[in-house]
Amino acid sequence: MNKKTIIGIMGVCVVIVVIGVMYFMSSSDEDLNNQIPNIIDGNTESLVVYFSVPETDNPNNMTQDEENSTVVVDGEVLGNTQYVASLISERTNSDLFRLEPVDTYPTNHEELLERAMEEMTNGVRHTLKEEIDISSYDIIFIGYPIWNADLPPIINTFLETNDFTGKTVIPFCTHGGSGLAGTPRTIENKLSSATVITNGFSLSRTNMESAPEEVDLWLSKIGF
Repeated sequence: MNKKTIIGIMGVCVVIVVIGVMYFMSSSDEDLNNQIPNIIDGNTESLVVYFSVPETDNPNNMTQDEENSTVVVDGEVLGNTQYVASLISERTNSDLFRLEPVDTYPTNHEELLERAMEEMTNGVRHTLKEEIDISSYDIIFIGYPIWNADLPPIINTFLETNDFTGKTVIPFCTHGGSGLAGTPRTIENKLSSATVITNGFSLSRTNMESAPEEVDLWLSKIGF
């Protein structure tokens, strides 16, 4: 095989690769556009529902585990997911609601991990301290920390005890390295009568300082 032939083959390969990349990018953009319905207008009502477990309420002398689970804003300790939920609520002018179980979670890290594992293994469903009527909302953001690469049990309680027919559901999460861990698809499988935006938001607990900018960027991508 002579030198010109080799160069010709290499050129064809480069063209094929470029076309493939362009096709992938255009397909991804098309998939994203198809995924986001045109739902936002002056009459749209939206709600941010979240679950968050800050492991302390004291902003001083935190342990590493406590720092990992919290953000301090103007001296107030917020859980990571709580902080992201507040940003989304503010940016989208949405109502805000916190899911809390009657049986409060411990703040001790090891005890919290043990209880979470036990609940997830046994398929526990919680009684909530307070219920919320979601019937008037068109868009519902649902936020949670990733627990053992899955949804916390209380999120399953909320999903399974409400009627999401015709609603648009948008997941978001905070995590320790797993990203969304497939949870939007889990939600989509549970809510067959809703439109679930699987292009959800995720933020690592090590990157919480970038939350305002990251939330704004994500919201603009999904049409807000």
